Amino acid sequence: MEPESALAARASRRPTNYTRTAFHVTSGVVSLTALLLLPERAWIFGIAGGLAAVCWTLEILRRARPEMNDRLMGLFRHIAHGEERHKVNSSTWYATALALMALAAPTLPSALGVVVLASADPAAGFFGRRWGRTHLLEGRSLEGTLAFFAVGATTAFVTALFVGGGSPLAALALAVVAGAAGALAELFSRRLDDNFTIPVVVTFATTVALPLCMG
Repeated sequence: MEPESALAARASRRPTNYTRTAFHVTSGVVSLTALLLLPERAWIFGIAGGLAAVCWTLEILRRARPEMNDRLMGLFRHIAHGEERHKVNSSTWYATALALMALAAPTLPSALGVVVLASADPAAGFFGRRWGRTHLLEGRSLEGTLAFFAVGATTAFVTALFVGGGSPLAALALAVVAGAAGALAELFSRRLDDNFTIPVVVTFATTVALPLCMG
């Protein structure tokens, strides 16, 4: 167990960024709306793929031209973490995840991947910074991980119930899979950004579970 002082020090190094949280949630809402309302899958892939291509192009350019990196970091200073100046930023990873999900995954699992990331990731950070006392991995706390699971499963249940059209019991089973998969992805994300791993892992896990839960 990590000492309380160490967890408190970690929290103070990165205080809650409410503007970033709002952007995070808004991105999820926009992505979910596109998944549900666009008429064809090709539209979703075209938009997500185009966005990912733009983001990766900017990633390359800002490494080749430091002055561009300075301008971009200044433009997005209210939502970017300081360390993103020197690594691939979270929005690029998220756009990449959306493109992969649009290419290969069914609508309901993709929607679950989006809503779990949008709701549970900020919740884990909020609860972990304030009440996290039991250290797990990579600065994550048990309290934050439990908050991730609870919020992720709750939003996944609502989404599965209204988007999937199955019974409440089937929606609950799928929600538990989504919440658990997302919490584990967030806990074990190290080399890859969790804005990529969480939606991809949740989408994959619920795609596998879908015939069992909704069949």
